[in-house]
Formats: sequence, C-alpha cells, structure tokens
Amino acid sequence: MTKKLIFICFLVLLTYGLWAQQFTLPAGAVLLESTEFKSNGVPYMIERRYRLQSGEILYAYYDVEGDNSVTIQKIEQAPLLALGTDINIPGMPGYREFNFGDDRRKLVQFLKLFRLAEPNYRGDVKTPSLSDTAFIVSGVFKSEFILLLDLLDESWVLEHRQHGNSGYVMTSTTKFKHTRRYVD
Repeated sequence: MTKKLIFICFLVLLTYGLWAQQFTLPAGAVLLESTEFKSNGVPYMIERRYRLQSGEILYAYYDVEGDNSVTIQKIEQAPLLALGTDINIPGMPGYREFNFGDDRRKLVQFLKLFRLAEPNYRGDVKTPSLSDTAFIVSGVFKSEFILLLDLLDESWVLEHRQHGNSGYVMTSTTKFKHTRRYVD
C-alpha cells in the first residue's frame, strides 16, 4: 500500500512538473488588448497583446475550440505560441505578419493548430501537409514563408517569397481560411 501511495505521489509530481513547463508570460507583462477572431460568428483564436518591462510588445495566441461553449478555462490556457509583428498602414487596420523563414514544418503546424487550410475549387479544405503545392520549394532558390492576417476582414494569405543569387525573384500568394473540420 505504501509503495502504491509513493508511486502515485511521484506520478502526480512528475505530471505537474511537465504541465508547469508550458509557456508563461514574463513577469511584469501588462495586458494591452485582447482580440477574438471568429469564423461565421464562432471564435477560434484569441490574440492578446502585452507590453513587457523592456518596452517590447508580446503577442500571445490562444486556441479556442470552435464550439459555442467557450469557457473561461479554455480561454485562460497557456498560449500555443508567441510571435507575430504589426505592419501598420496609416488610416487602415493593417496586417499581422508571421514570418516562418524557410521552416515549412513550423508553418504547417501553425496552420493545423489554428485550423487554417487552403480551400479547393469546391470550397472544401484539406488538412495542411508539407506536400501541398503552396509549400513546394525549389532547390535553386531560397524560400521564405510569411503568413499574413489582414486585420480589416480577418482573412489569411500566405506569401511564398523565392530569392535567387541576384536578389528578389518572385512572390506567390495562397489564400487560407479557417475551418471547423478538415475534409480529407
């Protein structure tokens, strides 16, 4: 009985230690703004903007399950990631830019976490995959993937920039949309 109790206590402490390693906000971060992004009136992502003691702005993104029973516990969970920069356009809402560089894997994981996908000609969306045409890279050119969130209408666009030895070569864009479920 004592061995079982010690084992259970050890398991609880180990599980708590792993849970406590989740992303936490730096000490002294002040909440400036919280925005809820919706698809067909249903929230799917929460963006919170914090000012750090250093004066920098931190954007934290929280995943919200796409059902109507959003609870405080789901909203207050640890953020999935913290990245993104503002592109300000005078007199306009602007864009939020997520630069993934040439890391297609991180980009695909981001798209899956927030249930974003490229619609086909019927409007269906498949689970993003490294084999999708939007993520194909050429061995000759250096690729850079930038996901843009238009703050005017909350639409998503992926810019795939390809650079050669002589500098900038070309940019292709792909529209993405939020979905509650993938059709595979």
